[in-house]
Amino acid sequence: MPPEMLRAGVGFPVLMKTTRHTSPEMTMRYLDVALTDLQREFQLARAKTSASCSAARPPFTPRAGLDGLIDSLLAAQHVLEMFRRTLPNGTSRRRLDRLSNRLTKILSEARKLGIP
Repeated sequence: MPPEMLRAGVGFPVLMKTTRHTSPEMTMRYLDVALTDLQREFQLARAKTSASCSAARPPFTPRAGLDGLIDSLLAAQHVLEMFRRTLPNGTSRRRLDRLSNRLTKILSEARKLGIP
């Protein structure tokens, strides 16, 4: 049932709660997510983002060089934090917290590269 629920549009955190799993790893054991599922979800999310943001601001134009790298690291850190907040306290949440801390250190070092 979890794969069908996920394909029907139920979000992963909701799926975790409805199946009463305490970790994402347990939920993933029951999911058989195919590449086509991932591509479909990516395209749906991209379409939703494009539709809701296109009127609010101009299309995103990535910056080149070090500034673009820093923008990408900041975006990755933000997405990681948003996902981490959906997880219950536990091993996975702590691991993502450590990964976020590593990204903060990488960002700090990357910013130093821009200083002559």
